[in-house]
Amino acid sequence: MNLEPFCFPVTQRVVAVDDQKSPIINLENPDTFLSNGYKAIVREDTNKVISIVKDTYKIVTNSDLIDQLLRQLATCGHSFKIDPSHSFVSNERMRLQITFPELRLHDRESDIALSAFIHNSYDQSEGVRFYFGAIRAICSNGMVWGKVLSKYYSRHTKGFSFNNLGEKLAEAKSYFPEIQERINRLEQLRVDEQLLENVSEKISKRLAEQCIAQEEIGRITQWRLLNRLTNHISHQMEPHLQARYQENVSKVFAL
Repeated sequence: MNLEPFCFPVTQRVVAVDDQKSPIINLENPDTFLSNGYKAIVREDTNKVISIVKDTYKIVTNSDLIDQLLRQLATCGHSFKIDPSHSFVSNERMRLQITFPELRLHDRESDIALSAFIHNSYDQSEGVRFYFGAIRAICSNGMVWGKVLSKYYSRHTKGFSFNNLGEKLAEAKSYFPEIQERINRLEQLRVDEQLLENVSEKISKRLAEQCIAQEEIGRITQWRLLNRLTNHISHQMEPHLQARYQENVSKVFAL
């Protein structure tokens, strides 16, 4: 996967903010502006303003984040690939999926490889986020395992580190028996009215209606419904919307 589009240059520039109380001109030096505690994050190669942030905001660039991540992955002891299926980048945000093909579980139809999802933003919509999920081989359904596996989150004002990535992979692997048991259980449980109500309220009513017919209640398994939901999210939704819906599926199905 070509990572060059993720690594566009960004810079910080002084901005003038008129709060109608303080002057925006520095009276001691009339050629300069007073930023009033704010700065602009600018895409340097296009000169496009991405966001206006407080001076305390510390940029974590996509390029630095990816460089540190790849360095850690190279020494983590597991094979990996940069997975384009649930990765995306815009001026404001990015999501990168790393898949570990040798670390896998399975259901009755498919292997399910462990994945890690890395998020970053330049518009304060989120800090650096790192969490585990999976990719189902038979249909490239993306899943998030937010309930079972540990998460990592860093606000830009506090910095970040992936120095313990190997430990996190080991921790994730130690939970595989629990996750496998949960998958096996979902393959046995049938969809009932309560689950359908939870899907409608906590994920999407429209998505619930698209993924299961009323006459299927009590007949199809919860795992089949989960895979219908994750298939729709993975293949029908815009990439920047996928994470939120995947996390909600994780909560509803306790994965």
